[in-house]
Amino acid sequence: MKKVCVKCLVCLFIVLGFAGAGYAAEALQPLTVQLNWVPNVQFAGILVAKEKGWYKDAGIDLTVKGWAAGVVPIDDVVAGKAQFAVADAAELIRLRVKGNAVKAIGTAFRKSPSCFLSLKAKGIETPKDLVGKKVGLNNPESDVMIRIMLKNQGLRYEDIIPVKVGWDFQPLIDGTIDVYNAFMNNEPLTMKKMGYDVTYMPGFKYGYDFYSGLYVASDAMIQQNPQLVQNFLSATLRGWKEAFKDPAAAAKLIIAKYYPEGEAEQQTESLKVFNYLATVGIGEQLIGFMEEEIWEKGINLLYEYKEIDKKIPASDVFTLEFLKK
Repeated sequence: MKKVCVKCLVCLFIVLGFAGAGYAAEALQPLTVQLNWVPNVQFAGILVAKEKGWYKDAGIDLTVKGWAAGVVPIDDVVAGKAQFAVADAAELIRLRVKGNAVKAIGTAFRKSPSCFLSLKAKGIETPKDLVGKKVGLNNPESDVMIRIMLKNQGLRYEDIIPVKVGWDFQPLIDGTIDVYNAFMNNEPLTMKKMGYDVTYMPGFKYGYDFYSGLYVASDAMIQQNPQLVQNFLSATLRGWKEAFKDPAAAAKLIIAKYYPEGEAEQQTESLKVFNYLATVGIGEQLIGFMEEEIWEKGINLLYEYKEIDKKIPASDVFTLEFLKK
């Protein structure tokens, strides 16, 4: 029987003692990301990466905050309540013009999921089919989107009948309106499951070309903690690639941990739509990437439609510093 080295055991116990006290590993950096909706597969990159432990591997103890009434995610970043936020491009441009020192470091989706939904029997497939039709608009952004889409096809806002509606597609089913502002990943899937044949027009196909699901950080965070920013973005994009490899598994994981009211089939199909929106035109190898000309186009559109009172350089609203790495 081999003799046990007492000195070795003493050293081992000392090492284990320090490890248990937290001295063996570097402390994790607590960071918060503020979402712009409730946690579901729309944020699969973040949620999957968190559950896989990839933020911890990158030295980050990440808190994920779901949206609540009155919360403006970018405002929370400016106020220091969160280090990162999820936002859409039009919103970011507006707030940057107003002086909010924030930038996009990457994007979940190259194209917005916003669309106009209709029952197939109505035969509405392009903006030109909207002439004389009742168009349900449920928020100021949908009003801007329909104006851009109509002009893109040589039409005017006066060619449609705008109808203010809430966040419910029942008026479309009832026939009160002819089209409804919806999201490709949500209402079309829900209505199909209910037995309705539907068609929808994505805004991005008719000029409303904005990034969606942007990851936003403050200028100060980018300048003072670039490695943390890099680590957050790298883990998040890794999370998206993992989610897209097996949408059903990712949906199951997210429902179990974050979205108990979610339905597996709908969330899986929703994630497939997000895969398309994230990779259209570039493929999965460039998930998260952004282009200056798209930002410039968005800035010009918002200026043209008087959503902002001045144009700013695209470099004010995004950086490729971390994506390039």
